[in-house]
Amino acid sequence: MQRSIINYQPVIPLVLLFGLIFYESITSLFTFVTPLAGVIFLYLVTHIKDKEKMPINIVLFIYLTYFEFDRGLIVFSSLIFFIIYYEFIHSGIVSSIACKNCLKIVIITIYYLGIYILNLILSLIFDLNLPMLDVVYVVYLVSDILLVLIL
Repeated sequence: MQRSIINYQPVIPLVLLFGLIFYESITSLFTFVTPLAGVIFLYLVTHIKDKEKMPINIVLFIYLTYFEFDRGLIVFSSLIFFIIYYEFIHSGIVSSIACKNCLKIVIITIYYLGIYILNLILSLIFDLNLPMLDVVYVVYLVSDILLVLIL
């Protein structure tokens, strides 16, 4: 038999991007389907220094930006929060929490609360409409935590 010499590595990020944009459109239609923002943030925090996964990380940052735009949040607030979190908070949390599942729960919770607080601060600075913290974000938080604990 002849071996296939096709390299699928450059195609994977594009397929992932289109799949995530399609998934985000489904989550816009059905309110209680989680957009997986916390899970993606957890993935980015754990794999940011992996050079092989850099194209996938870029696609995930694009998805988070699209998620913010679609939900009416301030665009690029996830990127700003990621930089703040990774530079100032992450090493302290990792060194103080030994339980891996507890660490995942804390990171996802910090993401959702941090994005809300950052959007609140930026809304006050730029005199925009204040973001609403409603039950939908709590459902997203709980479903992301359950999904991470199951997987």
